[in-house]
Amino acid sequence: MGRAVKNITVLILAAGASTRMGTPKQLLPWKKGNLLDIAIENASAVCPNRVVVILGANADKIRGNSTNGSSVQFVFHKNWRLGLGSSISYGVDFIQRSLQNTKAILILLCDQPLIDSEYLNQMVQAYESSAKGIIATEYKKGVGVPAIFDRPYFSDLRKLDEDMGAKKIIQESINDTLSLNPSGKTMDIDTLEDYQKLTKILNTPLNQE
Repeated sequence: MGRAVKNITVLILAAGASTRMGTPKQLLPWKKGNLLDIAIENASAVCPNRVVVILGANADKIRGNSTNGSSVQFVFHKNWRLGLGSSISYGVDFIQRSLQNTKAILILLCDQPLIDSEYLNQMVQAYESSAKGIIATEYKKGVGVPAIFDRPYFSDLRKLDEDMGAKKIIQESINDTLSLNPSGKTMDIDTLEDYQKLTKILNTPLNQE
């Protein structure tokens, strides 16, 4: 018998200050909304009503401009400056306290708009059918998120306190990890140039008012 999808919670990391961008990249126009909206939409399509978004810098502005806010739980991490690992730790702790029947956590970034519900479904299906404790995403130089972590890894995720993120845990547990090919969907947006290049390549209509 496979593992139940309803017990997977998605943790979207959106607490960063977008220093290299110069403006909150969470709110960059994308299709009919913004980058965070599309991440929430894709996550909700896979795990409806089980999506947690970690906010930090510009939290009020970001939450106020989210068109999908009613379907998720926004959580403010006051120590977001400590880095990605700290946000993961805080988010996992929140999920364990608030969604106690969670059997696995899917960690997702908000700046990879090509990561769609089709790929997230592929990850969930791999988790259901595999005996592996981690389902990760392949990169040219290793593996990383999006990734699904089974419950035994929650304690390790809660110990993260640096900017390394979850990659360290994946690398240390590579024998318990199944890596998936994202088919070029992992392009992330760190700078305005990244954003302009990606929208130009895809000819994505921007929601500009």
